[in-house]
Amino acid sequence: MKKPSRPARSAPLMIWGLHPVLELLRHQPQQITEIFLVKDREAQSFHQLTGLANRHGIAVKSVEILPIPEAESVTHQGVAATIRPFAPMGFNSLLERLAGNAAPLLVVLDSIQDPHNLGAIVRSAAAAGADGILLPKDRSAPLSGTALKASAGTMALINLCQVTNLAQTLKELKKEGYWIYGAAGEASQSLYATSFSGPLCIVIGSEGKGLRPLVAEQCDHLIAIPLAAGIESLNASVAAGVILFEIVRQRQMAAAALSRNSP
Repeated sequence: MKKPSRPARSAPLMIWGLHPVLELLRHQPQQITEIFLVKDREAQSFHQLTGLANRHGIAVKSVEILPIPEAESVTHQGVAATIRPFAPMGFNSLLERLAGNAAPLLVVLDSIQDPHNLGAIVRSAAAAGADGILLPKDRSAPLSGTALKASAGTMALINLCQVTNLAQTLKELKKEGYWIYGAAGEASQSLYATSFSGPLCIVIGSEGKGLRPLVAEQCDHLIAIPLAAGIESLNASVAAGVILFEIVRQRQMAAAALSRNSP
């Protein structure tokens, strides 16, 4: 009788690059199971990294070659780590965490497929002080080492939430008082003619098709970034950054005006 074959082991989830590993060590050390350092690499930051790893009881191994398939083609700076899979929070947990925040800022990603774009958007959202990122469970790039590397470690600094149905989630956010703005190149309303205030949710569509119709229908406003003639669109991560920092600019101006007018 033929013995049943054992299921193949999936490769461990890994991240690489000095800064991403350091950021994860600082903010979510429980995610890291083991760290690998290339021998004979002279770097002062390695001492900081090994010190943090020792403090948290994380094994550090010295190796000739990092155990990642992309070791010869990616910028790893001689550092890699195996990590536990990220466990994004549920929608209700995110709302509970933001309770009491008068003007939360959320970013919703509709079918972003490229992990580099996902990581870059996470990085921009974290830099802009966004309070969370929502993404679908099925129509999204995975929270992989590539995405974490592209985020420069900021994935450990922002609330990540996975939902089953984006359109329904946007309906729930509107009930919670959020204004929903969808990025759409064909929209007639300019980003720079839009006033952003209160609880906000910015929706970024996929790299190729943009927002899906059911998702666009749930947006209170569709906004476009003005582009030079002959340019049809921006990369999704670039568009997200432009929109997020216009919101930051407006909020800083409003805060400065309030400060000037205060007695």
